[in-house]
Amino acid sequence: MLKFKNGKPRLHFRRARVSLLAVAAWVCGLLAVPVSASAQLAFSADCRDFQAIPVVAPNDAILFSKHPVPHPDGTATVFAINGLENYVVPNGFNSCVVAAPAANDSYCFQARSDNTIDQVGFRAIRDPGGLTPCQ
Repeated sequence: MLKFKNGKPRLHFRRARVSLLAVAAWVCGLLAVPVSASAQLAFSADCRDFQAIPVVAPNDAILFSKHPVPHPDGTATVFAINGLENYVVPNGFNSCVVAAPAANDSYCFQARSDNTIDQVGFRAIRDPGGLTPCQ
């Protein structure tokens, strides 16, 4: 708040500091919101239902998320068909990122430890760093 002393505005630094801290906390809270993927892989234990995920520049990673969101409980396993790799969205997290995946692999949602995980969402992204890596 501004106060006038001798006709000049004067800022109360204590209130300004509290306001700035509140704004900073709010912005950090926005950044901490779980990221959700845009397309879906349906559960398919035998991998009959699969989908290609093209990863082209500037994207260099794939974000997988358990659905419905938020869904931190249980694990979800996504299988890379061409690369023969399993990627697990870990228990305790809604999503995870696969850094530097194959550029044009196909994936299926093959296993889950919690039957309430209906689908796994995915999106090719530019890896910002700091996201939970898939196991």
